[in-house]
Amino acid sequence: MARPPALSSAAQVYRRIVPLPVRSVAASRVTPGVRRKVKRGLVRTLDRREARLHRRALRRIRKSDFRGASERRVQAPDGRIAHVHSGLTADLARRLDHDLIAHALDRADIPWFVVPALDDRRICFAVEQQDKGQIRRVLRALLEEHTGYVVSVSPSENGTKAVPGSYVKAWKHYGKAKVIRITWLRTDPTQSLWIGDDQGVEIEFWTVNNALPVERLVGPRPNRVQRVVPRDAPGVEIGFERLSGYSDTDGDMEPTVTLENFDIPRLEEITFPVDAVIPWRHDTPWGEELLRAALRSLHQYAPWVDVVHILEEAPAPRWLRSGEHLSVVPAGPDAEAWLHQLSDLSDRFLLLRPGALFGRPVRPFDYFTPHGGTRPRRGPWTAQESVAPWTATAYSATGRAVGHGYAPGPQPYTRSALIELAASGFVLEQAPDGQLARVLPCTHPADGLTHHFARTAGLADPAGEATAALHAAHPAIRRHLDRLLVRRDTQQMQLSGLGAEASLGRGGTEAVISFLHRYFPVPSPFEFEPGESSEDPDERT
Repeated sequence: MARPPALSSAAQVYRRIVPLPVRSVAASRVTPGVRRKVKRGLVRTLDRREARLHRRALRRIRKSDFRGASERRVQAPDGRIAHVHSGLTADLARRLDHDLIAHALDRADIPWFVVPALDDRRICFAVEQQDKGQIRRVLRALLEEHTGYVVSVSPSENGTKAVPGSYVKAWKHYGKAKVIRITWLRTDPTQSLWIGDDQGVEIEFWTVNNALPVERLVGPRPNRVQRVVPRDAPGVEIGFERLSGYSDTDGDMEPTVTLENFDIPRLEEITFPVDAVIPWRHDTPWGEELLRAALRSLHQYAPWVDVVHILEEAPAPRWLRSGEHLSVVPAGPDAEAWLHQLSDLSDRFLLLRPGALFGRPVRPFDYFTPHGGTRPRRGPWTAQESVAPWTATAYSATGRAVGHGYAPGPQPYTRSALIELAASGFVLEQAPDGQLARVLPCTHPADGLTHHFARTAGLADPAGEATAALHAAHPAIRRHLDRLLVRRDTQQMQLSGLGAEASLGRGGTEAVISFLHRYFPVPSPFEFEPGESSEDPDERT
């Protein structure tokens, strides 16, 4: 059909204004040509009315000052239109999406509130079913001014994923949709980072139930709190971190609005602060790139980290910007053995040894339990692991045999567990430098002993998420890095061997550095921009 939305609307209007007996008589006595002429006239009338309403909504949108305006638009590799933003992060993209929808609905005087959806990668809006027609006009006008895409989530219909939302055919499933998703594809100026497909804003259409004396709103699907709320429930402000575990917990960010029924603590919420510790020991160009990438991965994928502590075992790079959320602490070569004595370090923290990186957004819940325990990442268990010295030490410290190793990459720690381990008399072993090793290291002895000790004491619950571990001397290192760059589906990574002779001689170190530049193109607040000086008092924070 050439114009399915208009014809469908015309048929509905025809059935609504013409009684069934009259339609039956018309079907038997009026010629088909006359009936088609009447229906075409009705279609043209509806088209003209819809065009007027669309122009009105578009004028209202164009008069608005949206925070989500991009610097320019580019074409993505799949042909869709993307918006370019300097300093783009996954959290910033989520907030820009929210602000666009909230501002558009406010301009149209459409009531809304946010809902803690089951998938907290996305912000979910709730609106009443009776406003559905007006919402379509507002959103279509918004997507014409800020190019985006719309699909039906419930029932699932992805056929319009590549059709701009300003097109009428992009809304062909809207009539039956109970939940829709609005997506804006965003990228940084280098076009190496693409954000949008796994985020977006979902809009639920809630129905009104008058069966009880108090009117209620009923959601079209479950969420993390409740599906039925009073229609007159008061609205309250709520921070983004209460809706999405991937969001920054900085209190300076503008809150959003929900109903007071949804402003309750939930089981998966992490309310305690989490710091990060990064040992800095390789005063080399590739060592600086690893440090820069670690800071950028924290900024991009773990914005909820409170303070980053750099253990300065070598002179800190000149581009490093210390401040409220980054401290540089002079340390010796055995600093990891004394982390529990580090001043100003929170009780829960993440340890990122050189080469440990985040590859996609993570939540505090991915590494800590709500009660304060850790969730260390399990690793493979091999014959080499079973005879490693740390397994015997761990057995002596706990009286329980080790059953698995621990993966490289970012690992969660608690000062309380380190204090108990130190009080037991067992000392953390020194491990060979993973960036100088000729082969991929196995479980780090400190990780193995600490996590096994914490698990037997009930302070740790190991998790099984996969970690990508690569050695720069691997013959197919470039192919593995390209796969990581294209997919971007690995939550954490560990890159080792950048200082090994084989890596430097075969070009593996150079390949890893090129990969880091493309995977983490957005600078973090912890580094000076090119042209800035760390010795300039006006630029010092």
